[in-house]
Amino acid sequence: MTGYPIELNLSGKVAVVIGLGAVGRRRAAGLREAGAHVIGIDPAAGGFDSESLAGIEIIAEAYCAEHLRGASLAIAAAWPDVNRQVVADALAVGVWVNSASDPEASDFSLPAVWRSGSLILTVSTSGASPALAAALRDRAAEALGHSAAGLASLLAELRPLVLSRVTDPETRRAILEDWANPRWLELWADQGPDVVRQALWERIEG
Repeated sequence: MTGYPIELNLSGKVAVVIGLGAVGRRRAAGLREAGAHVIGIDPAAGGFDSESLAGIEIIAEAYCAEHLRGASLAIAAAWPDVNRQVVADALAVGVWVNSASDPEASDFSLPAVWRSGSLILTVSTSGASPALAAALRDRAAEALGHSAAGLASLLAELRPLVLSRVTDPETRRAILEDWANPRWLELWADQGPDVVRQALWERIEG
């Protein structure tokens, strides 16, 4: 399956994770980190390590369709028969759903993710090999290093200043396009973030 990659704004949205085993807990943690209000459904949740579920609303009962009320998306990470029911219920009420046991029945797939500050790197093999996707993610993250994440965070800070202070469209476009030049990463690695910040600021000031 060839998917269409998007980045969702889940801030304040409700995401339901059914099944809080190892896979479900990872999915719940990722959704929580993305700003979603995460509800975890698992009848055995009372016996789980509470630290691993910090920030997640837990409902320790068997799944039922009512649990999807108000949800923007759902993750089915329980037993296959439960997951099939979650998918059927989600499709019936228009909730996007991912099934850990049946990717082909899912509305969306979950790529391997590396997140550092405002930089997010995702790798997908369209379901062919999640293990390969994870390995490629780790290799790419190692190659990018801390300089890329730091630069991305700095640019997120400076972008509103460019949009508000640089009124000429061509000058503004030139500044924003120049941020993609590899020399900024090299300068960050060689001389540190303060030097990069000063150089970028001088460009904004003209």
